[in-house]
Amino acid sequence: MKRATGVAAVFVGANKKMAIREYPVTAPRSTDVFLKLARSGICGTDIHIIEGRLPILPPFIAGHEFIGVIQGLGRKARRDGLGQPLRVGDTAIACVADPCGTCFTCARGETASCLHFGVTNIRDPEQAPHFFGGFGEFLYQPAACVVKVPRGLNLDAVAAFPCAGPTAIRAFDFAGNLKRGELVVVQGTGPVGLFAIAWAAKAGCKVVAIGSGSNPLRLKMAKELGAAGVQDYRKTTEARRAEIVTALAAKLHRGNGADVVFEASGAPSAIPEGLGLVRTLGRYVVPGQYSNSGTVAIAPQLITFKAIKIVGSGQYKLKDIAAYLRFLQKHADLQRQFARCITHRYAVKDANRACANASKGVSIKAVFSA
Repeated sequence: MKRATGVAAVFVGANKKMAIREYPVTAPRSTDVFLKLARSGICGTDIHIIEGRLPILPPFIAGHEFIGVIQGLGRKARRDGLGQPLRVGDTAIACVADPCGTCFTCARGETASCLHFGVTNIRDPEQAPHFFGGFGEFLYQPAACVVKVPRGLNLDAVAAFPCAGPTAIRAFDFAGNLKRGELVVVQGTGPVGLFAIAWAAKAGCKVVAIGSGSNPLRLKMAKELGAAGVQDYRKTTEARRAEIVTALAAKLHRGNGADVVFEASGAPSAIPEGLGLVRTLGRYVVPGQYSNSGTVAIAPQLITFKAIKIVGSGQYKLKDIAAYLRFLQKHADLQRQFARCITHRYAVKDANRACANASKGVSIKAVFSA
């Protein structure tokens, strides 16, 4: 090991600055993989935790989008969570999700909805081996909770949506996936929404995105990733957006609205509009409401009379990470576009500034890098 210590940003309480601390690095334990930071993204969920909208007791190292190069392998850490062999020098994505494997849902293969869901990063960093979360220069991770990254992939492209991509893939899978020619409306042009646009467009769907022009680059990227139309909710009314979607549905012979509306904004106020945009017998997919951002009134009769299928999805499986990586392998053009979504890079020691900027929405995707 070239370094005897590394830096991590420790969450010490909601609405408090993270503590930048230095910890020693050691050999990995028997079932662990020891990774050195390559890229580690800042997710909206991290911001929700820091701002107290997703209450978790401190202290711990935040971050769950760590991609690193393997520096060492424990005696029993020879394969990743999908059975692929691991070697020093390989690049891997860490998945903090740690389902129990034995509960009612896990026994049926639905590990993304484990009834005793655990995470690998909510641990006291004062206990060895210290580096448990994504906001660190190193990470010790159970081999069963990593997925090897195929050689040749653009690492910035991989780092753009390592959580958002699998999240969207799992949500679409729960909803029965997409069929060529369907009309898809994506609410939100953050990372989850942008990936959903790309996924739907490559599936041969007509995509309409509804986002915020507060960061014009996000709307521009939505178009580049395949949205046929992009509506800035700050500049158009809800009634006008409904007119646009209804007219497009009629033109495409899709009935009275979108086949699928995908909620990726995280704003509760998006829910009533989304229900109104779904066609009769359509699907409303809701993976975006990941923290307590308040409640909203809906018209439940819309669900009844339009026979809407509402599908929630809050986590993903290791196989969804593999699907994300295969998607990137298949679409070299998207690798270039995804890489451009990383607009801001920071050192771990600058984590407080990085998260403050992310909270303001100045970036499409911000990452820590070596």
